[in-house]
Amino acid sequence: MTVTQNWIDEVLEAMWVAREKGHQSLDEVRTICQADAQQPVDVNSSLEEMRRRNLVTDDEESFNFTPEGEKMAEAIIRRHRLAERLLSDVLNVSEQSMEVTACQFEHILNPEVTESVCSFLGHPPLCPHGSPIPQGDCCRTYKTENIKPLVNRLSELDLGKTGKIAFITPSFHKRFDRLTALGLITGNEIMVHQRQPSFVVRIGETELALDKEIAREIYVRIS
Repeated sequence: MTVTQNWIDEVLEAMWVAREKGHQSLDEVRTICQADAQQPVDVNSSLEEMRRRNLVTDDEESFNFTPEGEKMAEAIIRRHRLAERLLSDVLNVSEQSMEVTACQFEHILNPEVTESVCSFLGHPPLCPHGSPIPQGDCCRTYKTENIKPLVNRLSELDLGKTGKIAFITPSFHKRFDRLTALGLITGNEIMVHQRQPSFVVRIGETELALDKEIAREIYVRIS
């Protein structure tokens, strides 16, 4: 049976998760693969290939990463958990869709795109489930406490702050058409004019009152 790279990725990911739980047993790895992998994985064949590539060392019951295997597993976990943050925080997808899509993303995101996603999200330390996201070079370049996302929800902008509309994620298409007609178009500058009692923004010389729900669906890049 031919061992695929996706199988190896899944087993490495399961090993990382098992270690986080304090269980470095191969039985735990098999259980995680069976529960989480989107496609069936031949764990035994994958382990044999991983030993051949010097990614892991193991006996009949437990495992350890080699330095190369540790680095590869860390990158997979980083891609997966950043994808979860992107899908949850920006696209508001369901839990089930988030997990399925994140599993696909972890196999295809290249390092450059991964770093861009991390910077876009503001170098988040945790995934939506509270598990740590391994740091990348982009995270270590700056002090984490000083880093904010490049793009924020309009609803989170401070009073008087101006931003440029980056994209809109409306709950339904007719809302998108209505917002566009009001001048809420990608690239336009928008300022938060009032937050209470109603949320009011200014686009050019025009002031608009928006529902908080709509303000959460508009993402802006801070000027």
